[in-house]
Order: sequence, then C-alpha cells, then structure tokens
Amino acid sequence: MISFNGKFTLSSDVRCSDKSLTHRALIAAAIAEGTSSLRNVTLSRDVSATASALKAVANIDLQRNEKSCDCTAKIIPNENFRQDVTVNCLGSGTTARLVGGLFAGAGIRARFVGDDSLVKRPMDRLVRPLRQLGANIRCAKDCLFETEGGNLHGAHVLADAASAQVKSAVVFAGLFAEGETRYTELVPTRNHTELLLRELGADVTTDGKTVVVHKSRPHCFEMTLPNDPSAVAYSVALALISGQKATFVNVLLNERRLGFYRVLQRAGARINYRNVRTLFGESVGDVEVLPSKLRPFTSNAQDSCDGIDEIPLLAALAMLTEGTHIFENVGELVYKECDRIQAIGHIASVCGQRCAFDGGNLTIESDGKTSGGKFFHSFGDHRVAMSETVLCVACGGGAVDSAPFDVSHPDFLKSLGIAPMRFALVGSDVANSLSPRLHAFLAAQAGVCCSYDAVTLPPSVCDSELVATLGEYDGSNVTMPFKTRAASLLGSDMPSVNTVTNRGKRCFSTDGYGVTESLRRHGIAFEGQPLWIVGAGGAAEAVIRELTGYGCKLQVFNRTEERIRYLRRKYTLAEVSDPVGVLSFVPQCEFERSVVLPASCRFVLVADYKGDSGLRKQAEQRGIAVIDGLEMLFHQGAKSFALWTGTPVCTDYESFEKQVK
Repeated sequence: MISFNGKFTLSSDVRCSDKSLTHRALIAAAIAEGTSSLRNVTLSRDVSATASALKAVANIDLQRNEKSCDCTAKIIPNENFRQDVTVNCLGSGTTARLVGGLFAGAGIRARFVGDDSLVKRPMDRLVRPLRQLGANIRCAKDCLFETEGGNLHGAHVLADAASAQVKSAVVFAGLFAEGETRYTELVPTRNHTELLLRELGADVTTDGKTVVVHKSRPHCFEMTLPNDPSAVAYSVALALISGQKATFVNVLLNERRLGFYRVLQRAGARINYRNVRTLFGESVGDVEVLPSKLRPFTSNAQDSCDGIDEIPLLAALAMLTEGTHIFENVGELVYKECDRIQAIGHIASVCGQRCAFDGGNLTIESDGKTSGGKFFHSFGDHRVAMSETVLCVACGGGAVDSAPFDVSHPDFLKSLGIAPMRFALVGSDVANSLSPRLHAFLAAQAGVCCSYDAVTLPPSVCDSELVATLGEYDGSNVTMPFKTRAASLLGSDMPSVNTVTNRGKRCFSTDGYGVTESLRRHGIAFEGQPLWIVGAGGAAEAVIRELTGYGCKLQVFNRTEERIRYLRRKYTLAEVSDPVGVLSFVPQCEFERSVVLPASCRFVLVADYKGDSGLRKQAEQRGIAVIDGLEMLFHQGAKSFALWTGTPVCTDYESFEKQVK
C-alpha cells in the first residue's frame, strides 16, 4: 500500500529508457556481429527478464549507476548457443514473445515460464505464425511454450491480432529462415524492431504495413537509449492537471508510440515537440507541456493501438475531465498484466463515475468532480498503479494497494519528486491483514506520504534476516510469531513489541494502549478493576503489563498451564472470581469457546476481529457490551503511526470503521 498527500515536484529529466526499444536493442545486440554497448538502460523488472533470458546466446555485462536505476550494458554474442534452457519471463509478455521468436528461429531448445499474470496471457497467437515458418514450437501444460531445433523457411504471415510483440517475434525468427519472410498487419503497430534492424544492416524492409525479412545478421553498435514516452506520460498528465509548464528531455517520439499524446492534443492539450532528431531510425526529442484546458477525449482505433499502455492513464484523467470519453478498439487491454478494462471499471466506480465496455470500445461518462481520499486496487498491474497514483496526487491525496512500479519504471516516484516514508507489517501470515487499509486511512488523516508493505517471513527465519528486514523501514509493525524475538533482538526491556521505529533502533508495544484507549472510549472505568485475560501470548502479556500499571487485578486463562505460571510469577497475578470484564487474545478455537462468562461480567473485548468468537456470542446473547478487536487494532495502529511520523494520534475510529465495514 502507498498513500499520497498531493505534493509532487516534476523533474524535467525523467530517467527511464524506452522499454520497448531496450528489449529489442538487447536482442539485436545478442545476435550481432561483434560487441555492442547500450547506455541509459533502465533495469525495470521486464527488461531484466529479457537480459537474463539472453544468457543462452550472449554474455551481457550490466554496470549499474548507483544514483539511479539505469546502467550500461556490454553485450558479447556467443558463437555457440546454449541448449536445454529454461527461460523465466516473470510477468513480461515482451520477453516471452520476442525471445521466443528468436529462440525458435535459432533452433534453441527451451522452456518458457512466467508468473501467474503471464500464464493467463495468450501465447497461441505467437505459436501459430512461427509454425508457418516451420518452427518447432508448442504450448505445454506446465509452461508458456517450448521451442526446439528446426530449419525455418520463409512464409507470408497475415496478422490476426494487432500485436507488435508477435510481429517482432516473426521478424527475429525470419533472420534465421531460408527465403523471404513477410508479415502484413491490418492496423500498423509499433515498428521499433524493423527500424532498428534495418539501421543495423540486417536485411529488413518495411512500407509501414508489411515487413519483409531475409536471412541476415545485424552489425554491432553503440547506443544511448532515449526515454520512454509511456513513462513520461505520467509526468505529462500531472503537468496538465496542475496547470504547469514543463519540458521532458530526450524522449522517443516514434509515431506508433504517440497515441496518448495525440488524444490529449485533440482534447486541447498544448503539447509540443522540440529539438527533434533521428537516432537509429527513431525520432527523439523534448516534450513541452503548456497550461491547457482539456475537453472530453476521443481515441480512434489507431490512437488506441499506438497508446494502448496509456489507456488506463487517459481513463484516470477522464475522471477529472467533464464529458463523455470514447476509446475505440481497446479489447487488447483484457490480455495485459491484468484485465485492464476491469481495472478501469474499478477506478470509475471508486470515483463515482460511469464506464461501459461494449464491442471492444470503452466509454466513460464523468462529471469531472472526483475528490481525494480514495483507496484504489491496482490488481498488481504497474500501468494501473501508476495511473491511480497520478489520480491520487492530482486529487490531493489517496492510496493504492500495491505499487509494482519497478516492472517498467523504477524511478517513477523520483520522476514526480515523491519520496514516501516506508513502513511495513512483518509477520508470518499477513496477507489478509487490515493494517495496510488502516495506515492508508491514518496517512490521509495526517497528510503523510508513505508506503506500507505487508512482509511475510517464515517462522524459521534467522535472527539476522529478521533484524535486517526491520532495518529496511522507517517504521514497522511486528506481529506473530516475531513479537518476543524482535523485543529480544532489539534490546527491549519489554517482553514483546509490536512497533519498531527509526529503522530498527527503537521499539515499543502499543497493544496495551490499544486496549486501554478502546475501553476509555466506551466509557468503561477499568482502573483497579478485577479482569480476566484469555490467552498468554505476546499481545496478552503486553496488555497485562499495561493493566497492572493501572492497579487492575488479573487472572489469566490459557491452554497451557506453564505459560500461566510464568505470568503469575512475573506480574504477581491472583485468582479473580468476579471479574467486571473479560479480554480475549486468542483466535477462534475450542478453548476460547469453552470459557464461560461469569455473572459479574459487564464487558468483553475480543482482539480477533476476524474470527467467530464464542465469547462474543455469549456476550451478545446476554446483552453485555462487546468491544471489537478492530477498534483495538485502530488505536494501537494510530499510536504506532504517531510514533513513526511525529504527528498527533488519530482518534477518529468511527470514520475508519465506516470505510472498512
């Protein structure tokens, strides 16, 4: 989760090499005659996947720039290709299809695998045209597809989908095929592959509709990669929204990549291209943005093809622009890292706007009055997350549940001048925790920009790794089973801790505060009162420590007698026969259901807000007040957040409860 407060500073020097061109330059260099070098290579997750995949055909030496996410790559082709390799494409469809075409052409035996998002994307659109060239390639149940050795021959392939990835795969395979390979498109797609190979001396020609390839090999080269217009688009969007004048330098200006910009220009955006020159057949220049008033957007079929990755961003901008916005021929969005049509529908719903998808066309109706403070799901998709980020910042604040920016733009937040504080929840089972939602709420209330990661570690994690993980963050919440270990490892005098500050230098427990604040807000006078404590873990002990300081008389109930004896000795606990309240710190289980509320009980606190508590049911049946564990979570989290940020402790539990229930 990452929360934004509306503050940003645009940088004119967005450092993010064009992802499409970088993939292709690495592949061309890997089969070139001689050693090549690339500068301004942005090591996004997708590009790293391609660089790793090419180890079968070349030696790639990456020298990182310590001040940014870019590097220099030196590529030395291998004369003999490796065989029987497994290529992990992660979530990169470009890696799978382009390298798949190369390996099929080169006759390399390989299995291509990928993450859950890539497994869902269609690979038969790659297999069919490559088989027309005689490639031995097939889809398989346990992988994306497999390639094997074979002799390729030329063929005329007619595109059945508007896919630059498939076209590039055929072109790369065609470099190894005997005879002439032709690939004809109905709608022109991005043409980086054919432009680059032609500039590098390979026998590749194009008339804009058909690419013709003959068996050949590119020569080696040196290139400083231009910046990605898709990455720059997010900065352009914020410049337009905020009415700023801004210039972004060294941007790729290939016409097949400017659909986003054309749509905005027709909608009234004053976007100009300056200092335009040619680099390896590509237009490169500076993008100037001037204050503009936007009208509704219309993206025709060619615009959508040329700006398919930016459609979610245009949809986000549509939330802030009154009118009916039409995006034609965007059905391809269904097959991206997530179903981006579904994601756009989510954005519209959260913003209170309307959107419809029919016949491949998307329509958004907006009143342009989207407010801040919204919580968005990114569906694990980098383009969706960046688009939602722009919307949050433009509206003065909001949160996105995940931030996979490094898939394509590792310096994304830096390019916007945003430097969030970094917080985390660390435990062995945190996937379904409400803490990220809570801290998004607290960040919005305090106007703090921060990220909050849910970090899962195995219970057996070594001490050094646990300490190192806590040291990565400005602040951490610690949950089971690490509360007592963290206290010991960080030198605390408390038996367990749930809050770590200053990158592991100080630690606290806010569990006791969470309980006492919850009781106070319900008007319960607990000081000096007899109470039962159900459970004897870290949270229970922290609360016992807190309540004994208020003179409470406590008795502990637990499944194991040994832990009870330990707590009795340590805190001088006694038998309590007539408690006024019962506080439970155990999850739903037979033991919890076996505890019978005494007649003297006037309130019950159940810390496990997700379970079906037997004590809660007893209390409700008898009309006894129940304090939900969600409230305890809120107050202890609010205290942790205040310790991390130096802001006042938030007390608005009612607003948070409405948001999550």
